[in-house]
Amino acid sequence: MVVGDIATGTDVIVIGGGPGGYTAAIRASQRGKDVVLIEKEDIGGTCLNRGCIPAKAFIHSSKMYEEFLSKDEKDVYTKQDLDFSEVQKWKNSIVEKLNGGVKQILKKHGVEVKKGKAHFIDSKTVRVEEEHRTDKIEFENAVIATGSQPMEIPGLEFSQEKVISSRELLNLEEVPEELVVVGGGYIGMEAVTKFSKFGSEVKVVEAMERILGNFDEEVVESLQDANSDYTQNIYESAKAQEVKYRDDKAVLVAEKEDEEVEVEGDYILVAVGRTPKNVTEELGLENTSIEPDEHGFIEVDSQMRTSEENIFAIGDVVGQPMLAHKAYREGRVAAEVISGEPAAFDNQYIPKVMYTDPEVAVVGMSLEEAEDKYGDELKIGKFPFSASGRALTVDDTSGFVRVLACPKGKLLGVQIAGVRASDMIAEATLALEMQAYLDDIVNTIHAHPTFPEAFAEACEDAQGDPIHTV
Repeated sequence: MVVGDIATGTDVIVIGGGPGGYTAAIRASQRGKDVVLIEKEDIGGTCLNRGCIPAKAFIHSSKMYEEFLSKDEKDVYTKQDLDFSEVQKWKNSIVEKLNGGVKQILKKHGVEVKKGKAHFIDSKTVRVEEEHRTDKIEFENAVIATGSQPMEIPGLEFSQEKVISSRELLNLEEVPEELVVVGGGYIGMEAVTKFSKFGSEVKVVEAMERILGNFDEEVVESLQDANSDYTQNIYESAKAQEVKYRDDKAVLVAEKEDEEVEVEGDYILVAVGRTPKNVTEELGLENTSIEPDEHGFIEVDSQMRTSEENIFAIGDVVGQPMLAHKAYREGRVAAEVISGEPAAFDNQYIPKVMYTDPEVAVVGMSLEEAEDKYGDELKIGKFPFSASGRALTVDDTSGFVRVLACPKGKLLGVQIAGVRASDMIAEATLALEMQAYLDDIVNTIHAHPTFPEAFAEACEDAQGDPIHTV
């Protein structure tokens, strides 16, 4: 039996418990607001439960397994030595630990969590459909943080057998012998990283002329030079058309140079990007003045405010880049504005990280953008990890750090391809936000031997007087 509407009230209602949503809820509660957080699935959202965290746990496990097989005794080991069920258990334990930690923090700060679906009745009221009851909640302010979902393409709908998204990929019961990946972006390439190391034969079908089209060509070439997984079985300029089945295998049919290509696998992973959920239909936005754009994104100002003065939106639902760390920041901004603080999303630089092997991380202007603006006056500095003492000590010397600066030495952008790139990009992002010059980096003492020294060395190279390169 479902109980009818029970009317209650709150200062702030947050719809969606992912990185942006739970951050907004916690921050608003820290500022003295009465907060209700509504999540229809799991607290932590896609990133914690079905994306970033489990994916990175898999990548770590796969690298460890590859290192194990690369020992001198390699020929005595076989794929069967991998207990994938134990890898899944370990990955799930990490998710459960982090999920439990977020719930504990929400509880500590007095955030009321409701599991259900929210629907706007008007710009001051939502109806929450829970398992055995329906609540009507009046609010002063609301934050929409409903996230995004994997994008489907015609002919490869997820309803078809053996066609999966990144969500299902992370919950496979065993390592597939063959995996077809549609989409050569960062999600697809991270899938290559994980499963090729676990022993799968991974095949990538990319519609564009090259994989990783959003990254500088030299960065991608460095990645491919370091790891043959990103050059073998790559079908570029190939457009996926449909799936058919043969001998219990899924066969992707693609068009390449006016010819039909068939690529066979145990599963076909569609990794062509993410799209916002249909928030108008799901949330009843027609009962407010909020109208998503043609792509489904909600327009907001720098304070994350929508066309409704008291309703805010954050995270993937407000547009690119769809990154958890952007959502964290937007969640804090929305909550602080609601609390009367002069906050705004005024960040100029948002780093992008790809957890391939080696890793890739970029922030600020690309080489092409900087060359277009400054031409021959552009200062370019580069430091190879082959000259890094720290990289040598871990036997991982592929890749480089490249910095771009204007003629007067002001930092414009940084690209890193190599070990620990995901960690190193933080200093580069801070430097850009602080409007740093090459001198600021060079004259900051970096501990030795460390990976971040490579950033300082690249800045010295941009000045024309490097110490540790010929």
